[in-house]
Amino acid sequence: MSRSLIDVFASATLYLGPGQVLLRSRGSLHAATPAEPGWAGAMAALRILLDNPKPRGRVAVVVSSHFAPLWLLPGAPTRLNHEETRGWVDSQVTERFGELAPNWCLAFRPAVSGEPILASGIDAGHWAELLELLRQSGLTVIAATPWPALALARYGGRGTARLALVEQGRITLVSRERGVAVKLDSARGEPGALTDLLTRAALVDGLGDAPLELVGCGMAGDWSGARVLANTHDIALLTGHASPDFLQTRPRTPLVAWLLLAVGLGLAVFYGQHYATLTEKLAAISLTVPAAPASLHTLRVVAESPAPVRPWGELLDRLETLRPESIALLSLQGDALRGAVQIRAQARSEADMLDWLKTLRGEPGFRDASLTHHEVQEEEGRHPVSFELQLGWGTR
Repeated sequence: MSRSLIDVFASATLYLGPGQVLLRSRGSLHAATPAEPGWAGAMAALRILLDNPKPRGRVAVVVSSHFAPLWLLPGAPTRLNHEETRGWVDSQVTERFGELAPNWCLAFRPAVSGEPILASGIDAGHWAELLELLRQSGLTVIAATPWPALALARYGGRGTARLALVEQGRITLVSRERGVAVKLDSARGEPGALTDLLTRAALVDGLGDAPLELVGCGMAGDWSGARVLANTHDIALLTGHASPDFLQTRPRTPLVAWLLLAVGLGLAVFYGQHYATLTEKLAAISLTVPAAPASLHTLRVVAESPAPVRPWGELLDRLETLRPESIALLSLQGDALRGAVQIRAQARSEADMLDWLKTLRGEPGFRDASLTHHEVQEEEGRHPVSFELQLGWGTR
């Protein structure tokens, strides 16, 4: 897995488990063993670690599957947006766990319709206690992910296999078909637990004699039948981006998308200026053609003179000046020679979209402003609109 923004910006990484609490800060690894099993013991051990070496800044939290188990829930039969998927996950967890479900803070990884949804839950009281302790210690949480989800993202691959994820006292077995999880089961890490998980998986996942792979946190055991991908103590402190993430309340636009947009706009401006320079050179060459009969010379100039080029920089400046705060530009694509551009944008409402379209139609130098597509979205009581429009600028 490539280096993520979490790796870059996290100054500390924390693993919280019932048998061990680990903290990597400033390149050093610190460990504490809970005096008693369960959440209370883990939090007491964490307080000891936070007192020394007193880390500060951003922290990526890795939660043991003891406290945040990983589930594979049935996929929705139709395409759902993020909030609709959250409702679907809530209903599936309630159906599976009944009266326990309302006590959990849930996280999930969106999936296309029909595919299983990877989800996790942590006790809401525990989650609030953890966030408050880290806040009081001067730490800002930038990611909070179940350890099996990180291990699956790092070592899952695209092949067909059964992957055993082994923590102290717990094993999660994920059956993957061509890289897609089709079955997930877990059990306490007692002797023989992996054998029982494999027996159950073979009956229901349809993968036949698929190979067994294993990732462990330095766990001892009889792994002779498995291909061990990694099994060291510090594997508990896996970093990187993975879903479900308890901080991810809605999809985020990847930073790489904004970078690509910026690069695209920069290239558009560059090539627009390049075309303008080339046009001037071609025009100068045309004017140096030896004298010829008037009619022939006229025809030569018309044939060799390209259409005027509209500078991209001027267009971008005008659009940014005319853009109200209620409109966000997402991308621009166009032809500087023809003076045609396609704009993708988002408005806070349909009224804001139509007002901006009316503004563009009334601007001197703009023409043929027309709406080609729009889609209303539902977001926590708001109704933003994604839309596309065509616009001409300059003379034809």
